[in-house]
Amino acid sequence: MGKFKLGVTLDRAFALGAFVLDLVVVFVSLFFTHFLRFGNLSSLLDGHLLGTWAFYSLVFVLIAEMEGLYFTRTTVNRGMLGYRGVRVSLIVTLLYTVVMFLFRLPSDYFIDSRFIVVISFFCLVAFYFLLRVLAFPYVFRLLMKPFIRDRLRVLVFGDDEHFRSLRVVCMKSAVYRWCLELVHVQEEGNGSLEERVSFLVQQALDYGTNDLCVCDDEAMFGDFARSAWSLHQLGMYVSLFSNIFENLDYFDPWLSTRKRAATIFFTGKMSRFRSLVWRVVEIVLSFAALLLLLPLMLLIALAIKLESRGPVLFLQDRVGLDMKRFTFPKFRSMTYDPKGEHAKAHREYFEKYSKGKAADPESDNGFKLKDKSRITRMGKVLRWTSLDELPQLWCVLAGKMSLVGPRPCIPYELEHYSDWQKLRFTVKPGLTGIWQVYGRSRLPMDAAQFMDFCYVMNRSVGLNVRLILKTVPIMLIGRGGV
Repeated sequence: MGKFKLGVTLDRAFALGAFVLDLVVVFVSLFFTHFLRFGNLSSLLDGHLLGTWAFYSLVFVLIAEMEGLYFTRTTVNRGMLGYRGVRVSLIVTLLYTVVMFLFRLPSDYFIDSRFIVVISFFCLVAFYFLLRVLAFPYVFRLLMKPFIRDRLRVLVFGDDEHFRSLRVVCMKSAVYRWCLELVHVQEEGNGSLEERVSFLVQQALDYGTNDLCVCDDEAMFGDFARSAWSLHQLGMYVSLFSNIFENLDYFDPWLSTRKRAATIFFTGKMSRFRSLVWRVVEIVLSFAALLLLLPLMLLIALAIKLESRGPVLFLQDRVGLDMKRFTFPKFRSMTYDPKGEHAKAHREYFEKYSKGKAADPESDNGFKLKDKSRITRMGKVLRWTSLDELPQLWCVLAGKMSLVGPRPCIPYELEHYSDWQKLRFTVKPGLTGIWQVYGRSRLPMDAAQFMDFCYVMNRSVGLNVRLILKTVPIMLIGRGGV
């Protein structure tokens, strides 16, 4: 097996094994709890046990995916993995309890014993820690040994202190101790960006690998983005380390060292088959959402019309995939503006924003704070809950937007975009995305655009699902939405 494919193969095998084990952990936990309650094994295939297992398993796997627990790198920190396992178990138990009492789930298919539900949480935590956190890395290593004989060589560019810190982090993993070989490259490529990238690629070829870890505390977001894009186009898997990433609230917690946060680009381009599958999912979900939310949307439209004069929908030209323009609809949340004063104010604000000022809604001179007097009472509710975005489901159904992706920009904003920031137009814009989940309206432009760049580089079905799941609590608490 070539070393260039080893890292990908390892991650895929780990994800599959962890997924299967999670299903086993859920079943063993429920079965053990049921045995404690009734003291016999005759109920192994009872419908109510299997129905509960199906519910628990679905929710558990979705939340675990949202927490990013199906990557090999999670083995570097058992404490964090255990903590997140507890959090997932608690969410699953609470959600089942709420659904059980609200919808009166039939006892023929679902467990309705409060004792079993409560004790199952403790069993789930215990078995997850024993089987998934402690035992699985060693079992996985044992199972993979016959298939993987080479070591995964990773080149580390940076000072001695960073190399030692990264090595300490990686060697905490039972899997990485067996298969990972960290090589410290002390030379530094100088000159232009192209020359530095060429140096990194040449080093990778010389050492026979395509896995690079680059530490640089001096580089800016644009430098990282251009380097990562160039290396990724050449088939390199890149981990970037810098203290600048800590300001994003979006970095990899598993590989980050004490002094530097890590941003990783390990994902290959989404295949045509997966893109097709995701498109089918989008069509089904957007159509179902439009159908189910139609009564709510009609009520919102009526409330807007009753409160202020003007159209119900705010229509605007936006820039989407391949820089093509399309009509972008939202429920109108501001007072009627036939003279375009709002657009003029936003254009002036965006020019300042593009020069580095954070989009802080609490700022004294922030556009959003100035706009508060122009927002209607209904508009405040719509923005706080993001319900003003519902009409965009039609754009998803029509194929102009995706459920997940960078937010579509206004045409006049393009004049402030640099070359690397325009890479966001290589994917469809979305209803939600990394910036909306982790940044909302609190980041300067370079930081926000770098997060969208991270989505472009790491786009996958798994990441899309994770961001959709994380969007729900963000909408409920309304962080940054006004």
